[in-house]
Amino acid sequence: MSRAIAAIVLSVLVVATACGSSDKADSSGSASGGSGGAFPVTVKSALGSATIDKNPKRVVAIGWGSQDAALALGVVPVGMEDLSADSEPGQKVLPWEEQRIKDLKGATPTLVTTASGQVPFEKIAALHPDVILAVYSGITGAQFAKLSDIAPTVGYPDKPWETSWQDQIALVGRALGLTPKATVLAAETNKLISNAAKEHPEFRGKTITFGSGTTAESYNFYYDDDPRLQLLKALGFTLAPSVSKLGGGGSSNSFAKQVSVENLGSVKTDVLVSWYLSKDIENQLEHNKLFQSIPAVKHGGYIPLTDPPLVFATSAVNVLSLPWMLHTYLPLLSKAAASAS
Repeated sequence: MSRAIAAIVLSVLVVATACGSSDKADSSGSASGGSGGAFPVTVKSALGSATIDKNPKRVVAIGWGSQDAALALGVVPVGMEDLSADSEPGQKVLPWEEQRIKDLKGATPTLVTTASGQVPFEKIAALHPDVILAVYSGITGAQFAKLSDIAPTVGYPDKPWETSWQDQIALVGRALGLTPKATVLAAETNKLISNAAKEHPEFRGKTITFGSGTTAESYNFYYDDDPRLQLLKALGFTLAPSVSKLGGGGSSNSFAKQVSVENLGSVKTDVLVSWYLSKDIENQLEHNKLFQSIPAVKHGGYIPLTDPPLVFATSAVNVLSLPWMLHTYLPLLSKAAASAS
C-alpha cells in the first residue's frame, strides 16, 4: 500500500498519541504567459511569510498537492515529491501528473522525498529553486526556516496535512503570479463537484466516513475537516455523527482519531471508505466481528480502496487529480450508497 501516505499517517498518529489550461511550459518549470505584473508578492502561511520578487523560473514542490496545483496552472516543477510508490508499476509520477507533463511538453522533474519527515535540503538547494511550494505538507517551523534560506517557501495556511484543494490552488496561484488562472480552475472544479452531486441524488441522506487501518488492533477515522471528508460532504453525503462525536484534531498535529477495535461497535455509518497499510492488516480487520458490525460493512456500503493511485487521489484531493479520480470513485460511492437504501 501507499508508502507515502502510510509514513505520514503513522508519523502524525505518533505525535497525537505520544482540468487545467493547455499553456505550454518549458523544462525549467516556468509557465509561458506568467503575469510579470503580479510581483513582488508576499504569501502568508502558518509557518511564516514568503516574499517572491519576480516570476519564478524554477519551482520545487514538496509534500502533496503543490506539484499538481502548479501543473494545473501550466508550470512543470524542476523538482517535486517522490510519489512513485503510489503510482502504477514502472511510473515515476502519478498518472494524472504524467499526462499533464506530456501535455505541457515538460521534462520529468527531479524527485525528492519528505514523507519520512526528513527534508533533503542539499538536494533541493542543488535544484536552485526560485520558490519552494509546501502548501499541503507537514514541514516544521525549523524546516520552513531552513528551506526559506534556500528560496522563498510557501507553507500550509493552518494545520499540517489539512490544506483544502481550494487553498492549494489559491496559494500556488498567488506564488506563481497566476491568480486569475487559479480562480478559473477553482470555479471549474467547484462546478465538476456540484454536477457530480446533482447526478448522484442517492448520496443525499446517507451518512459516510473515511478511515484507514494501520494496525490490526485499532482503526483510524479522519476528522470532519479533513479534505477527504470535505469532498464527500460536497458530493452530497452527510458526515457520520457517530464519528464526529469522536472529537476533532484541536491544536494537535493529528488529522485522524485512532480508535481501538473494541470501540468499533459505536460507529454508525451507511458508507465507509477505507485504505490499509497492508493486505494482512486489511484481512485481520475485515474478519474481526466488531469491524463487521459497522452498518456500512454489514450492509454492503463498505469501500476498501486497493489501487495505490486511487488511494492517493482520494486522500490528497486537488484540482488536477479530481477529474481522474471521480471517474472511478463515483461508481463505487453510488453502489455503496444504494446498498444503504
